[in-house]
Amino acid sequence: MTADIAQQISSWVGQLVIAGGGGAVVAYGIFKFLGKSWIENQLAKDLERAKSEISIHATRRMKLHDKEYVVFPELWSRLNKANGSLDRAIISLRGIPNFRSMKDADVNDWLNRSYLSEEEKLYFNEQEDKGRAYGNILGKRDLNQVDQDLAKFKRYLQNNRIFLSPEIKEKFDQIYSQISESCTAKEMDLKGFSGDGTSYLKEAWEKFDKQVKPLKVEIESLVQAKLFPESRIEKQ
Repeated sequence: MTADIAQQISSWVGQLVIAGGGGAVVAYGIFKFLGKSWIENQLAKDLERAKSEISIHATRRMKLHDKEYVVFPELWSRLNKANGSLDRAIISLRGIPNFRSMKDADVNDWLNRSYLSEEEKLYFNEQEDKGRAYGNILGKRDLNQVDQDLAKFKRYLQNNRIFLSPEIKEKFDQIYSQISESCTAKEMDLKGFSGDGTSYLKEAWEKFDKQVKPLKVEIESLVQAKLFPESRIEKQ
Protein backbone atom coordinates (compact mmCIF):
# COMPACT_ATOMS: atom_id res chain seq x y z
CA MET A 1 0.00 0.00 0.00
CA THR A 2 1.43 3.42 -0.98
CA ALA A 3 1.78 6.29 1.47
CA ASP A 4 -0.84 8.37 -0.41
CA ILE A 5 -3.44 5.60 -0.29
CA ALA A 6 -2.74 4.97 3.38
CA GLN A 7 -3.15 8.71 4.14
CA GLN A 8 -6.42 8.84 2.21
CA ILE A 9 -7.81 5.81 4.04
CA SER A 10 -6.78 7.25 7.41
CA SER A 11 -8.49 10.55 6.67
CA TRP A 12 -11.58 8.86 5.29
CA VAL A 13 -11.91 6.46 8.25
CA GLY A 14 -11.64 9.41 10.60
CA GLN A 15 -14.52 11.13 8.85
CA LEU A 16 -16.67 7.98 9.09
CA VAL A 17 -16.00 7.66 12.82
CA ILE A 18 -16.83 11.31 13.44
CA ALA A 19 -20.03 10.82 11.47
CA GLY A 20 -20.96 7.98 13.83
CA GLY A 21 -20.01 5.07 11.65
CA GLY A 22 -19.58 1.75 13.50
CA GLY A 23 -16.98 -0.95 12.84
CA ALA A 24 -19.13 -2.61 10.20
CA VAL A 25 -19.64 0.68 8.37
CA VAL A 26 -15.92 1.41 8.44
CA ALA A 27 -15.06 -2.09 7.16
CA TYR A 28 -17.62 -1.82 4.38
CA GLY A 29 -16.33 1.62 3.46
CA ILE A 30 -12.73 0.35 3.24
CA PHE A 31 -13.90 -2.55 1.09
CA LYS A 32 -15.69 -0.14 -1.29
CA PHE A 33 -12.75 2.25 -1.36
CA LEU A 34 -10.01 -0.29 -2.05
CA GLY A 35 -11.99 -2.58 -4.24
CA LYS A 36 -12.48 -6.33 -4.09
CA SER A 37 -9.54 -7.20 -6.35
CA TRP A 38 -7.02 -5.26 -4.25
CA ILE A 39 -8.11 -6.94 -1.03
CA GLU A 40 -8.08 -10.36 -2.65
CA ASN A 41 -4.58 -9.65 -3.92
CA GLN A 42 -3.40 -8.73 -0.40
CA LEU A 43 -5.01 -11.84 1.04
CA ALA A 44 -3.34 -13.95 -1.63
CA LYS A 45 0.04 -12.47 -0.72
CA ASP A 46 -0.54 -13.21 2.96
CA LEU A 47 -1.56 -16.76 2.08
CA GLU A 48 1.56 -17.32 -0.02
CA ARG A 49 3.73 -15.93 2.76
CA ALA A 50 2.10 -18.29 5.27
CA LYS A 51 2.55 -21.23 2.88
CA SER A 52 6.22 -20.34 2.46
CA GLU A 53 6.79 -20.26 6.23
CA ILE A 54 5.00 -23.59 6.67
CA SER A 55 7.06 -25.07 3.86
CA ILE A 56 10.31 -23.92 5.48
CA HIS A 57 9.33 -25.46 8.82
CA ALA A 58 8.20 -28.66 7.12
CA THR A 59 11.47 -28.92 5.20
CA ARG A 60 13.49 -28.47 8.37
CA ARG A 61 11.41 -31.11 10.11
CA MET A 62 11.82 -33.55 7.22
CA LYS A 63 15.60 -33.05 7.21
CA LEU A 64 15.72 -33.72 10.95
CA HIS A 65 13.58 -36.82 10.51
CA ASP A 66 15.83 -38.00 7.68
CA LYS A 67 18.82 -37.60 10.00
CA GLU A 68 17.02 -39.64 12.65
CA TYR A 69 16.67 -42.47 10.16
CA VAL A 70 20.48 -42.45 9.84
CA VAL A 71 21.36 -41.95 13.51
CA PHE A 72 18.95 -44.37 15.19
CA PRO A 73 19.96 -47.58 13.35
CA GLU A 74 23.68 -46.94 13.89
CA LEU A 75 23.20 -45.96 17.52
CA TRP A 76 21.03 -49.01 18.15
CA SER A 77 23.59 -51.27 16.46
CA ARG A 78 26.40 -49.94 18.66
CA LEU A 79 24.27 -50.29 21.76
CA ASN A 80 23.53 -53.91 20.83
CA LYS A 81 27.24 -54.67 20.46
CA ALA A 82 28.07 -53.18 23.86
CA ASN A 83 25.10 -54.98 25.42
CA GLY A 84 26.10 -58.31 23.87
CA SER A 85 29.71 -57.93 24.95
CA LEU A 86 28.63 -57.25 28.52
CA ASP A 87 26.32 -60.27 28.49
CA ARG A 88 29.19 -62.53 27.38
CA ALA A 89 31.56 -60.98 29.92
CA ILE A 90 29.22 -61.65 32.85
CA ILE A 91 28.03 -65.11 31.82
CA SER A 92 31.20 -66.64 30.40
CA LEU A 93 30.76 -70.37 29.83
CA ARG A 94 34.00 -71.71 28.38
CA GLY A 95 35.84 -74.96 28.19
CA ILE A 96 39.03 -74.54 30.23
CA PRO A 97 41.60 -77.36 30.09
CA ASN A 98 42.19 -79.35 33.25
CA PHE A 99 45.73 -78.12 33.76
CA ARG A 100 46.04 -79.94 37.11
CA SER A 101 45.91 -83.30 35.39
CA MET A 102 48.44 -82.30 32.73
CA LYS A 103 52.20 -82.77 32.92
CA ASP A 104 54.40 -79.67 32.82
CA ALA A 105 55.58 -80.56 29.32
CA ASP A 106 51.96 -80.81 28.14
CA VAL A 107 51.10 -77.46 29.73
CA ASN A 108 54.09 -75.84 28.00
CA ASP A 109 53.13 -77.44 24.72
CA TRP A 110 49.57 -76.12 25.08
CA LEU A 111 50.89 -72.66 25.97
CA ASN A 112 53.20 -72.55 22.93
CA ARG A 113 50.31 -73.46 20.65
CA SER A 114 47.90 -71.01 22.27
CA TYR A 115 46.97 -67.58 20.91
CA LEU A 116 47.92 -65.83 24.15
CA SER A 117 50.08 -62.75 23.93
CA GLU A 118 53.55 -62.68 25.47
CA GLU A 119 52.23 -60.63 28.38
CA GLU A 120 49.40 -63.11 28.93
CA LYS A 121 51.81 -66.07 28.76
CA LEU A 122 54.02 -64.42 31.38
CA TYR A 123 51.04 -63.93 33.69
CA PHE A 124 49.93 -67.54 33.07
CA ASN A 125 53.34 -68.96 34.01
CA GLU A 126 53.49 -66.86 37.19
CA GLN A 127 50.22 -68.22 38.56
CA GLU A 128 50.01 -71.48 40.48
CA ASP A 129 46.36 -72.11 39.58
CA LYS A 130 46.64 -72.32 35.78
CA GLY A 131 42.92 -72.87 35.26
CA ARG A 132 42.01 -69.72 37.17
CA ALA A 133 44.80 -67.81 35.44
CA TYR A 134 43.51 -68.78 32.01
CA GLY A 135 39.94 -67.88 33.04
CA ASN A 136 41.14 -64.46 34.23
CA ILE A 137 42.90 -63.87 30.91
CA LEU A 138 39.74 -64.65 28.97
CA GLY A 139 37.67 -62.55 31.38
CA LYS A 140 40.00 -59.58 30.93
CA ARG A 141 39.69 -59.93 27.18
CA ASP A 142 35.91 -59.90 27.48
CA LEU A 143 35.98 -56.73 29.57
CA ASN A 144 38.35 -55.06 27.11
CA GLN A 145 35.83 -55.84 24.37
CA VAL A 146 33.03 -54.28 26.44
CA ASP A 147 35.15 -51.17 26.96
CA GLN A 148 35.84 -50.88 23.23
CA ASP A 149 32.22 -51.40 22.17
CA LEU A 150 30.92 -49.07 24.88
CA ALA A 151 33.41 -46.35 23.88
CA LYS A 152 32.25 -46.56 20.25
CA PHE A 153 28.64 -46.31 21.36
CA LYS A 154 29.36 -43.33 23.63
CA ARG A 155 31.38 -41.53 20.95
CA TYR A 156 28.61 -41.88 18.35
CA LEU A 157 26.01 -40.80 20.92
CA GLN A 158 28.01 -37.67 21.79
CA ASN A 159 28.53 -36.75 18.14
CA ASN A 160 24.84 -37.12 17.25
CA ARG A 161 22.96 -36.25 20.44
CA ILE A 162 21.84 -32.94 18.89
CA PHE A 163 19.53 -34.93 16.60
CA LEU A 164 17.86 -36.79 19.49
CA SER A 165 14.89 -35.67 21.55
CA PRO A 166 15.59 -34.92 25.25
CA GLU A 167 13.66 -38.03 26.36
CA ILE A 168 15.63 -40.39 24.12
CA LYS A 169 18.96 -38.74 24.96
CA GLU A 170 18.24 -39.25 28.64
CA LYS A 171 17.51 -42.96 28.12
CA PHE A 172 20.68 -43.51 26.09
CA ASP A 173 22.74 -41.70 28.76
CA GLN A 174 21.16 -43.84 31.45
CA ILE A 175 21.88 -47.13 29.71
CA TYR A 176 25.48 -46.07 29.08
CA SER A 177 25.92 -45.45 32.83
CA GLN A 178 24.28 -48.74 33.78
CA ILE A 179 26.44 -50.76 31.36
CA SER A 180 29.55 -49.02 32.70
CA GLU A 181 28.60 -49.79 36.32
CA SER A 182 27.84 -53.43 35.51
CA CYS A 183 31.18 -53.74 33.72
CA THR A 184 32.98 -52.23 36.71
CA ALA A 185 31.33 -54.73 39.07
CA LYS A 186 32.42 -57.60 36.81
CA GLU A 187 35.98 -56.25 36.81
CA MET A 188 35.97 -56.12 40.62
CA ASP A 189 34.86 -59.76 40.67
CA LEU A 190 37.58 -60.71 38.21
CA LYS A 191 40.20 -59.12 40.43
CA GLY A 192 38.97 -61.12 43.40
CA PHE A 193 37.49 -58.30 45.48
CA SER A 194 34.70 -59.21 47.88
CA GLY A 195 34.65 -56.55 50.56
CA ASP A 196 31.95 -56.84 53.26
CA GLY A 197 30.75 -60.09 51.75
CA THR A 198 29.72 -58.33 48.52
CA SER A 199 29.42 -60.55 45.47
CA TYR A 200 30.50 -58.30 42.65
CA LEU A 201 29.55 -60.93 40.09
CA LYS A 202 26.00 -60.94 41.49
CA GLU A 203 25.98 -57.13 41.47
CA ALA A 204 27.12 -57.08 37.83
CA TRP A 205 24.42 -59.55 36.81
CA GLU A 206 21.60 -57.84 38.75
CA LYS A 207 22.46 -54.43 37.31
CA PHE A 208 22.54 -55.94 33.83
CA ASP A 209 19.31 -57.90 34.31
CA LYS A 210 17.26 -55.35 36.25
CA GLN A 211 18.59 -52.06 34.87
CA VAL A 212 20.19 -52.50 31.45
CA LYS A 213 17.67 -54.92 29.95
CA PRO A 214 14.52 -52.92 30.87
CA LEU A 215 16.13 -49.69 29.67
CA LYS A 216 16.95 -51.33 26.36
CA VAL A 217 13.29 -52.31 25.95
CA GLU A 218 12.21 -48.72 26.70
CA ILE A 219 14.68 -47.32 24.18
CA GLU A 220 13.52 -49.78 21.53
CA SER A 221 9.91 -48.64 22.02
CA LEU A 222 10.83 -44.93 21.89
CA VAL A 223 12.96 -45.33 18.77
CA GLN A 224 10.30 -47.34 16.96
CA ALA A 225 7.71 -44.67 17.78
CA LYS A 226 10.00 -42.08 16.21
CA LEU A 227 10.83 -44.08 13.11
CA PHE A 228 7.34 -45.50 12.53
CA PRO A 229 4.83 -42.94 13.88
CA GLU A 230 2.10 -44.29 11.57
CA SER A 231 2.06 -47.63 13.43
CA ARG A 232 1.48 -45.79 16.69
CA ILE A 233 -1.52 -43.97 15.18
CA GLU A 234 -3.02 -47.22 13.90
CA LYS A 235 -2.92 -48.76 17.39
CA GLN A 236 -4.84 -45.84 18.92
